[in-house]
Amino acid sequence: MKKLLSMILAGVVIVSSFTGCSSKVKPSTSSPQPADGSDSPVTLEYWTWFPSSDQFKETIANFEKENPNIKINLTVMESKNFQEKVPLALASEENIDIIGVQPTAFATEISDYLSDLDPLLKKEAGDDWAAVYSESCIEKSKNLTGGNLKFLAMVNSGSMIGYYNADLLKELNMQVPATIEEYKKVAEALKAKYPDKYAGVFGGKESWIMDEMMLTVLGQQGDYYNKWRYEKASVDSPEFITAFKGFKQFFDEDIFTQDLLDLDGGRAAEIFAAGDALVWYMGSWEAPILSSKLREQKGIKLGDVGAMALPVVKQGGNAAVRSYLDAGIGIVNYSEKQEAAAKFVAYCTVGKGVDTLAKQFMGTPGKKDFAMDETMLTSENAKAGWNKLIELMNTATADRNNVSGYSDIEGASVQKVVGNTSTAEEEVKALQTEWTSGKYQ
Repeated sequence: MKKLLSMILAGVVIVSSFTGCSSKVKPSTSSPQPADGSDSPVTLEYWTWFPSSDQFKETIANFEKENPNIKINLTVMESKNFQEKVPLALASEENIDIIGVQPTAFATEISDYLSDLDPLLKKEAGDDWAAVYSESCIEKSKNLTGGNLKFLAMVNSGSMIGYYNADLLKELNMQVPATIEEYKKVAEALKAKYPDKYAGVFGGKESWIMDEMMLTVLGQQGDYYNKWRYEKASVDSPEFITAFKGFKQFFDEDIFTQDLLDLDGGRAAEIFAAGDALVWYMGSWEAPILSSKLREQKGIKLGDVGAMALPVVKQGGNAAVRSYLDAGIGIVNYSEKQEAAAKFVAYCTVGKGVDTLAKQFMGTPGKKDFAMDETMLTSENAKAGWNKLIELMNTATADRNNVSGYSDIEGASVQKVVGNTSTAEEEVKALQTEWTSGKYQ
């Protein structure tokens, strides 16, 4: 009955609104496709929000070359539009074979329209296909879709990573700082030589970025974020107070400056790319900055870039990031081309396509024993930085499983504490009230 009602409602909405998006979402114009197993050509309709067409171009071309009877018709939408249109399209059984799966409540919402991947992948990639894929990624996928494996992550992401100007650090005759005390010495050396350059830069104007930075400090002390996220631990706690104060300490020690609160994420990236910041803090999805080849393509003239963890604040803490599944891929259960779709899903998650996709540095693949193409990382700092990023992602103390609306509220509280207009104690009390208000699930 629930599915029937959703289909009726979807039909009403689609009549009035879906025609308006036809210029963005091309309906299939191909002839009816043969059943799986036929040697006749098959066209697979693949809807997603990520990766982009450019990022997918080489992977799709290589797959079609190896599988000449299968064509991929890729439709990429903006993330918010994707979230809004896909549930309606699936409810009305729109012509979709493969679907991008955002590993959030979205995955749970559409799980009834996704096929169980395990039997499909066993046919295409062998009974032991799961042996070459991350157990953690499989577990996280299942947790979002009721215990069955209905999507796989093509990449995982984490934050916050520090991308550093290796040439500038060498010029200062300093090492990559691991603690806040070491970072203060680096910042002092930088200020003495280049008073106008930033020791660290990020989009402090954007509340979600400030939340990510504070939660990275929280993660240095352990897995309390997961206890709050999944086990109902309190945000009004010594752990969160310590994290708020720990992040503020970077400002109190003049490592980070108050004018960061006026920068958005784009401007922070520009400052680093221009050589005017020693470290730029952002997620693992910005790892292309490590590759001289990709920097050259984007016109970024930095000579050498490495990656580091946010220096540890509290004694006894450990370098940490939060990581989670990022871009997922699944097969629509009413598709009549599931075997062909499984070939493509296997190719992109446990097959040769992983190597091609990984060269875009969108994140770390779920495939085990993956090695980056050596031509993409040409310096020792870049290679060490990529390895450090993978190490941090694989040893993450907490999931980067944010509650988007709440993350913005929490980030605004971090801004107040850092800007000295409120205290950590006051803000965590207010956040506890906000979190338990019933607005969030």
